[in-house]
Amino acid sequence: MHVGTHDVWGSLGRGAAGVLLVAVYNFIVSFAKQLLLTDVRYSAWANQRLLDACCALSSEEIERDLRISHVSILATLRHIHDGERVWLDCLRTSPETGAWRLPQGSPPEPSLEELRRSWPELSEGYRRWIEDLLEGGLGVEQRVLLPGALEPSLPRWKILRHVLEHSTLHRGQIVGMIRMLGHTPPAINGMDYWLAG
Repeated sequence: MHVGTHDVWGSLGRGAAGVLLVAVYNFIVSFAKQLLLTDVRYSAWANQRLLDACCALSSEEIERDLRISHVSILATLRHIHDGERVWLDCLRTSPETGAWRLPQGSPPEPSLEELRRSWPELSEGYRRWIEDLLEGGLGVEQRVLLPGALEPSLPRWKILRHVLEHSTLHRGQIVGMIRMLGHTPPAINGMDYWLAG
């Protein structure tokens, strides 16, 4: 597809002081937003497939100490869920209100059934957040207060990438745990998502 200069760079005009203004057409930002929205949808799909598979396991199996990740399948699911919950709060925070603080202390410990009920709403929160985001919103920086007196300023797209990659890492660990228990884990990689339509 041919993209002309006008399509990429937008139109030129002069401001009140006669300064040349460039209204940049944010093709790259729009494409990045669409890619991230696709990744958010994929992550929600993979989470749901994993939850469904875990429901077929016994309580003893999902709580067994397998010495991987966060000890057990259930504890690792809780960790993924809590990470997604906490970072969505960060993304929804307006940078104008100041730095966002990573919560400290013990996170909630929902049951598998509670996770199944709350996770779709959490995933929907990410979808709505990114769909409602204004152009350029992915590049807006948010100061984050982390343990150890770290206070980085990160663009929102990097925070979202961290969340998605964190969930992917731990889902992979749960797939390994399901195999260790002698069960066949669900197919949850990206190609499985594309093939599922």
